[in-house]
Amino acid sequence: MKYRLGFRARLCLACLPAALAGMPGVVSADTGSNELTLTASFQLSASVQAGCVLGGGSTDATSFGSIDFGQLASLGADVKVASTVSGGSIQLQCTPGTALTISLNSGANAASGARYMAKGSERLRYQLYQDASYATVWGDQNSGTPLSMTFPAGGTLSLPVYARLFASSPLPSAGLYSDVVTVTVTY
Repeated sequence: MKYRLGFRARLCLACLPAALAGMPGVVSADTGSNELTLTASFQLSASVQAGCVLGGGSTDATSFGSIDFGQLASLGADVKVASTVSGGSIQLQCTPGTALTISLNSGANAASGARYMAKGSERLRYQLYQDASYATVWGDQNSGTPLSMTFPAGGTLSLPVYARLFASSPLPSAGLYSDVVTVTVTY
């Protein structure tokens, strides 16, 4: 025996929204009026690495200027000067808490562990120091002592360089004597 069950139903499409509105858990379609709100999030991040910039600007300075001993008519005694901003002081901006070492090489005219300014073959001996008492020679691992420090918070740091031009007798000939010292910051 075979049984066949069947039914017929008629659906009133016009009546459907009214019938569904009363049923719990039924979601109506988006009508284009944006009555539904969806949210999502995204994450932002930045990894700050330890680093330094030479100078007070946003890019590395190519020079810290010049330390000038002035115009001299005699050198019977040592001449001492302290650098200024744009006049030889070392300016740095580093990530706070960065351990760093600042070294000064012996200069372009160094000889036998001493620093010299030159005019042709003539020389005037000088030295650079970390302190106002002119006690700690500022150098590198080869001559003098590098300055080691942890960079503090607070932006640009200006480190003065104390320079001594040693007495000379007899006085060398007139003219401009100069040297170039390289600053190296290691962090």
